[in-house]
Amino acid sequence: MLTQIYVKNFILMDEVQLELHDNMSAFTGETGAGKSLLMDAIGILKGDRVNSDMIKEGCDKAVIEGVFELAPQHSVLQQLQDAGHECEDGLLIVTREVTREGRSIVRINQRTTTVSFVKQIVSQLVDIHSQHDTQYLRNAASHQLLLDRFARDEDLLAKTKQSYHSYRSMKDALEEALHSDYNEDDLEFLTFQLNEIDEVQLQEEELEALEQEQKRMMAYEKLSSSAAQAVALLDEGSVSSIYESYRLLHALHEDETFTDAAAQLLDLYYALDEQCSRVRTHLEELEFDEGRFHELQERIFLIHKIQRKYGGSYAAVMEKRSFLEKKIDSILHRQDFIAKSEKELEKARKVYEEDCMQLHVLREKKARELEQLILQQLKDLQLPNARFHVELEPFEGNAQGSDKITFLVSMNAGERLRPLQATASGGELSRFMLGLKTVFTRLTGIDTIIFDEIDTGVSGSVAFSIGKKMRQLAQRTQVFCVTHLASVAACAMQHYVVEKHQEGGHTETTIRLLNDKERIQEMAVISQGSTSESALQAAKELYELAKKETGNN
Repeated sequence: MLTQIYVKNFILMDEVQLELHDNMSAFTGETGAGKSLLMDAIGILKGDRVNSDMIKEGCDKAVIEGVFELAPQHSVLQQLQDAGHECEDGLLIVTREVTREGRSIVRINQRTTTVSFVKQIVSQLVDIHSQHDTQYLRNAASHQLLLDRFARDEDLLAKTKQSYHSYRSMKDALEEALHSDYNEDDLEFLTFQLNEIDEVQLQEEELEALEQEQKRMMAYEKLSSSAAQAVALLDEGSVSSIYESYRLLHALHEDETFTDAAAQLLDLYYALDEQCSRVRTHLEELEFDEGRFHELQERIFLIHKIQRKYGGSYAAVMEKRSFLEKKIDSILHRQDFIAKSEKELEKARKVYEEDCMQLHVLREKKARELEQLILQQLKDLQLPNARFHVELEPFEGNAQGSDKITFLVSMNAGERLRPLQATASGGELSRFMLGLKTVFTRLTGIDTIIFDEIDTGVSGSVAFSIGKKMRQLAQRTQVFCVTHLASVAACAMQHYVVEKHQEGGHTETTIRLLNDKERIQEMAVISQGSTSESALQAAKELYELAKKETGNN
């Protein structure tokens, strides 16, 4: 879970440091106070985009840091270890900095890493749900994704995807062969291109070797002149002088120093003599061959010409050659190719249909399970007459199988089942999504779930039921909720108020934890807009009821 968060110079926040708890925490405040800023900061820890506009005016950089406490067997620990990040005592510290120049620095446990890796890790720890996410349910495509997440058979999904792509690839190749209108002229041109490539007899890395040889030959005059001068200087007496010096010193064998010097001169003499011989031999080999030079030029020109024409490189030419060979073969053996392809396509179609059927059977089973779980959640959320059905209709099929999946709902008694996206109001969608989150949290193992003003469009007992459902969810996972409803805030174990202060042209957003008395005052303000005696009494009664209903005594 997220145990601490530190935010500095972020939009309107100068410096905020919070110790967070493992149950339900509510965040309230006046409109415009910046209630969602903390959730935005947590989103940045999850890998959301950052830019210099997020830095508080007059500051050079913004810093956001979160401390997560991981259970000993948490799945992300192995991923962190594999990437070289050790988590002592299960503590994971994620830090993000953004500078005025737009540079973003990301660290895990003080070690620099990438945004993509942080996103991979923290997305497994934190789920942020906003009003925008509720609209996700209005997209029918999301229904299939949600059911498949609930079914949890990634291997079968991957198998179906693979068999579909194999089937489509074979079908496309067959259709191309059936509808191709190649004639004799096309075959003649393709054959000409293949022969043109083969006549050159390209060799891998040949061009580089030829160009090196060409450079050496072009530099022949300079090389031969300098080498000849070097040999002449040595032949003029340098080598023989060294040998004569050796001979004279060697005769003075009574003195050990002279003897050692003589031995070193002899070694030098042999080394110089050997190098002179090497230079003379290589100089003779450097003899300029005009015929070979022209041969090189012609070969290099031909290779450049063929590579320019067929792709620009040896690899591209070879790829083109392979394509031409296969295309010619398919034209020459078109009927054989079609007959063979039809048999292979039929096999691929059967494999794909079998995968689709397995996926359909699994989805039907899991759809009925999901229906029962969601209905129970909807009853808890003041929708006792709601009906929910996952409809699976057959269609032509794609990489996700051959089921068209639609969530059908009826929120009120006597109403027929209709698509969720065409039926539910904003408040009903919020409750449906909360029910989904409750069900899916049990499956995913998410440590922290954040609800950012999803209670828009509800009030009264419905709002209270949402608060109780969040509190129930908090028995298994850490829950943060940004809310404007006292009925929801009353159900939280902790209640934070977000306030905006203005002084001397400076604006600052702060967050502080409320005690019981302050909670009642804040609930009175957000529910009735005042702290009158009647408003405070109503808030106190709501708070006491919430404690009784949620067991928060």
